[in-house]
Amino acid sequence: MPFLTIKTNGFSNDNKLVEKAANVVADALGKPVGYVCAEIKYSSDLAFAGSKQKIGAWIEIASIGFRDRQQVVDVLTDFAVENLNAEKELVCIKLTDLPALDVAHGGYLFG
Repeated sequence: MPFLTIKTNGFSNDNKLVEKAANVVADALGKPVGYVCAEIKYSSDLAFAGSKQKIGAWIEIASIGFRDRQQVVDVLTDFAVENLNAEKELVCIKLTDLPALDVAHGGYLFG
């Protein structure tokens, strides 16, 4: 079950952007979108490279395994640049590989 959180000082008028993000993650990980939990948080109080004027994204993704970590990084970076107007060099991503025994969906553990 992938968990995606994006924190950004960028902005989008796309009210379906979080759904788009969930689909992007599902495709990149080769997992059903029905298992993806995604959120996007906007805050003008985020500073990137020491400035609130620079647009960036702080992305955290946790999943039971990653097929191709670099592909996930590429896809999420492109998503932030294209949809949030983030500067590519200001997109920071944290990937966390979760043990299946530590993840449940619908009341059932994966491991």
